[in-house]
Amino acid sequence: MSTQLVEESQAMAEHDPVRSVIRQLRVIIRALQGHSRSVERGCGISAAQLWALWELQRSPGLNVSDLSRQLSVHPSTASNLLDKLEQGGLVERRRRERDQRVVRLFITDAGQELLKRAPAAPQGELNRALKSMDPALLTTLDQSLEALVKAMASTEPRAGLQPYEGHP
Repeated sequence: MSTQLVEESQAMAEHDPVRSVIRQLRVIIRALQGHSRSVERGCGISAAQLWALWELQRSPGLNVSDLSRQLSVHPSTASNLLDKLEQGGLVERRRRERDQRVVRLFITDAGQELLKRAPAAPQGELNRALKSMDPALLTTLDQSLEALVKAMASTEPRAGLQPYEGHP
């Protein structure tokens, strides 16, 4: 048997799927952390806030519920993101004259300027990679991650509705 075949068989024998999955998850998490730090340094806002701005630029006039669906976060989380963006002068809330209960969201001129100098859309690389996957493989990944979350017996059932801010 050649040396190369021996090395390959040893590597296969030593392959531990648990360690492999952990390593791969670390790569994904570190990429998200790096992006988040880069956004905060370059823009002064979190990656989640930047993502909200991108969504509002793409669809001006969304309401909080619409935005929360776009970001896959709970409406209260979206509202908190918007509070910070509004305090920073990047977003404004407008009420319709006929129905004052309806609040629409718009990016201010300062928000538009920030987007011009911002890095690529947050979450973009992860979204791009997921969307580029074969649909059957993506479904399998989704089911596998769902099983992992169940096996972890998370004490935070709504954690998936909160944005990842890139901090451990």
